[in-house]
Amino acid sequence: MKEQSIYMQIFNDIKDKIASGTLKAGDNLPSEAELCKLYNTTRSISKRSLDLLADQGYIVKQRGKVSFVRGDLPSDLRKTIGLIITDFSDAFGTKLIYSIEKHCADLGYQFVLKRIGDQSNGEDEAIDSLSNAAGILLMPLHGEFYNLKILQLIFNKRALVFMDRKMRGLAAPTVSSDNFAAGEEGLEYLLNLGHRNIAFFSGPINFNSSVEQRLLGFIQGFAKNGVNHNPAFICQDLSIIRNWPHYSTESFFSDVKVAAKHLTKHPEISAAFASDYYMALTVKAAVESLNRRIPEEFSIITVDYPHVLTGNPYFTHLQQNEYVIGKEAVTSLHRIITQSDPSPAEDILIPMKLITGDSTMSRADSHQSAAKHPLPAYKVRDKER
Repeated sequence: MKEQSIYMQIFNDIKDKIASGTLKAGDNLPSEAELCKLYNTTRSISKRSLDLLADQGYIVKQRGKVSFVRGDLPSDLRKTIGLIITDFSDAFGTKLIYSIEKHCADLGYQFVLKRIGDQSNGEDEAIDSLSNAAGILLMPLHGEFYNLKILQLIFNKRALVFMDRKMRGLAAPTVSSDNFAAGEEGLEYLLNLGHRNIAFFSGPINFNSSVEQRLLGFIQGFAKNGVNHNPAFICQDLSIIRNWPHYSTESFFSDVKVAAKHLTKHPEISAAFASDYYMALTVKAAVESLNRRIPEEFSIITVDYPHVLTGNPYFTHLQQNEYVIGKEAVTSLHRIITQSDPSPAEDILIPMKLITGDSTMSRADSHQSAAKHPLPAYKVRDKER
């Protein structure tokens, strides 16, 4: 083994023992000579490892005396909860982070936020960076397969709570919105307005996705209400990557063209369930590019919407209760950390709230209004002007 590897192995092994509580404040460490025997290395390498531990504040190293663990450990070994999240916006995430930070503080935890975007290597790096945290709240990337780092967290019995989506088959609790019920409720709302030819717009739907549950609830809603469902109305060809710089104006209008092509192929569609707010913006632009008026000729319902201070929101939407999700996630993680939860793998589903906006209208009212109030069409641009 190379000297650099041995030197870091000694450093990390001792640091991990301090983090886990195996070595507590005031405990003596092995001497340089003892470390030489334990790791089959030289005195200079063991000394270098202890020097680094002292420099970073983990131990007190005294010349000619035994080293010991500091009483005032550095911040990364204090009581910390880390949140790993793909991204956040005013539509979803900002209030969630506020709630998590508040409830961490209430329970005496420091809060560390790791935003990873849509990159799997970012998820790996974030998990590694929280190796000393008391617990982790994880909103995993959408994907067909489980991340090896996540499986290692489960195997090592780390305090872990999933958020937003259920990781089936893994022994860790999930706190999320009831996406299946939201899919049902949104579809039933459109059915009650008189719509029957209803599309569902999303990006590619992967295993364990929250959007997968919304689609399943959407499909179940047809059966539950005795209405035939046409699978051809489902469009899963839009982009799921919304993070700058990966998503641009050009990407948006490319998605608009995809949605418009789907609606042109199925002109009988009169309403759509968009899987999230940004999908709804895409569908709105596509509908208007086809000279169809919203809501007079086409209704749109979605999930989440940026907070508005006055008036109605534009989109009728199902709003996730971010504050409650954050509170329940921190509370569940705290129970696991303190080993006071007898059923740590229990899942918690938080209901969404239906909020009526200006993007939906009953079919009876829309037929009357469309003839009276024609509006100019919105034109699709190939790129930003």
